[in-house]
Amino acid sequence: MESFRERKSFTLVELMAVIAILTILIALTYPAAQAVMDRIHRVKAANHLRTIALAHVQFITDFGRAITFSDVENISGNNTYNANNFAAVLAKYGYIEDVSVWAWDFDHKVKAYKKDSSKTFPSEIYNRSTEKTHTNFKGGVFPLSVVCGIVQCPNFDYKTLLKGKYPAAYSRGLKSNGSWMESSSNVNGGVFGTKGGLVAYYDGSVEWYTNTANKFIKYSDQTKVSKICDAIPNSHTGSFVDSNFLNWDGFNVCHSI
Repeated sequence: MESFRERKSFTLVELMAVIAILTILIALTYPAAQAVMDRIHRVKAANHLRTIALAHVQFITDFGRAITFSDVENISGNNTYNANNFAAVLAKYGYIEDVSVWAWDFDHKVKAYKKDSSKTFPSEIYNRSTEKTHTNFKGGVFPLSVVCGIVQCPNFDYKTLLKGKYPAAYSRGLKSNGSWMESSSNVNGGVFGTKGGLVAYYDGSVEWYTNTANKFIKYSDQTKVSKICDAIPNSHTGSFVDSNFLNWDGFNVCHSI
């Protein structure tokens, strides 16, 4: 009887079958894996936003006031109001000194910045030798994943922030109609794209919203509103208020109370 020789390789048909099976398995598991990563990113982002909200609460508790435009202006070195300088004020007093709290590693803008060999990722937020925002962290130079900026305004008792549900910070990309902008090269591109975004409140809570329509409470008359600016006490107003996106250079610029 003729003996069979041991086969040492797959036939082309067998290889194609294996590749087809692997392709199907990857296609089936990818959405589940992506969903898990999305949840992990949301948890990380929520923790960062909560840290920012509570850091400002501690600042208010310690100083008896919110961060002012003067604080932000003086620390910039060039009279610039933005969230980078807001972050620098908190770093100056030791509340938050970790860059990653403001720039999330999964954010498309942050990832693009890191890949650019011509740019330097900042090691610190505040430069103690110059007493200014660190050069590599300044607004317009370094992108933030966060929009924030409640500032001291007249005739408002900031102790009420500890009692009410006032928005403190939120993930980049919230539009004035309550929807979220797609992830894109646009300066306001949503961190989570059109899926939604996170809003942190001064009571330490963080909420995920697919749309913020009628999700906020207007501070002046307690009615439901879609614009986050209507729920944030803020004294600054100006021609650079963006009608489509609720931030200017990463900083809230809403109407006065």
